[in-house]
Amino acid sequence: MFYSQIILAKKGPLGKVWLAAHWGDKKLGRPAIFSTDIATSVESIVNPTVPLALRVSGHLLLGVVRIYSRKVKYLMHDAQETMAS
Repeated sequence: MFYSQIILAKKGPLGKVWLAAHWGDKKLGRPAIFSTDIATSVESIVNPTVPLALRVSGHLLLGVVRIYSRKVKYLMHDAQETMAS
């Protein structure tokens, strides 16, 4: 396989992105979502330190999209709460 176990480990640089891609949105809490930096995650996927298979890159990009979607949902919810009060 074309990936490193260290990169995709739970505590690795792309671990949360991998979990978001495979476990869906429900397993990652709000602090985990907001601690993930989208720009550095995408940069790590586009320019990896070790070769990544195309399928692994696709899964990681799916995880980035799911994390970004959750961030937008949280922002929308907070904005609606602020407007309501």
